[in-house]
Amino acid sequence: MDEKIFAEIPLRSWRWLGVNDVKTTAPVEEQTITVPDGETHTFIEINRSPEDVARRIKITVGHGARIEFVAADIGSGNYSADIDIDLFGDDSVADFDAVYFGDGKRRLDFNYVIHQRGKRTVANMNVRGALTEHCDKIFRGTLDFKRGSKGSTGRELEEVIILSSGTRNRSVPLMLAEEDEVDGHHAVSIGRLDEEKIFYLMSRGLDKAEAERLIVEASFNPVVEKIPDKNLCAEILDNLRRRLDGEQ
Repeated sequence: MDEKIFAEIPLRSWRWLGVNDVKTTAPVEEQTITVPDGETHTFIEINRSPEDVARRIKITVGHGARIEFVAADIGSGNYSADIDIDLFGDDSVADFDAVYFGDGKRRLDFNYVIHQRGKRTVANMNVRGALTEHCDKIFRGTLDFKRGSKGSTGRELEEVIILSSGTRNRSVPLMLAEEDEVDGHHAVSIGRLDEEKIFYLMSRGLDKAEAERLIVEASFNPVVEKIPDKNLCAEILDNLRRRLDGEQ
């Protein structure tokens, strides 16, 4: 099967960063979701697959409606995710939370976009991840304030923990604004584990591997805990622990 580019930032000026050239051979799984006016929907998207996966999800949110979207990547194949949320209605809200763990030679390609079209819309994007071994990951997170979105607010944050020198991380937080009366913030935090935290935990009786595992798990918990199914929460955290210990 031919490799094809799955997702990209629609701005030529970003192509020199190499974030628009990730290709996949996986068949694209597509889904469309509509949240009617005044309703609140929770959507859980989990990738457990050992095979390469490419998923594209488009969500439209009506007037006074809310989407609570939680995503977790715990698969072992290459993974591409293109999530497009359109806050079409006035006073609509999107709470988007995601976690990922990249190990081995995995290629991870995340493209998350929230369009804010209605008045007084609220968008929150919170992404946490950890990378080890030779994983190659790209994250594109876009808050897109469209004309007519007066009074809207948006917050975007990605936090990445780098666990080994062989990984490659590219993070592109982006904010677009066609409207003047909006409030948007975006940031990325990338770094290795805090040695002082590791030392403190080791002084309390943990070995280094246990200390590192506890810190990564603590980073993931705020997102994982938003999943209503507690058995699924436990599965995700157990998968993370095993992978951090080098198990499959």
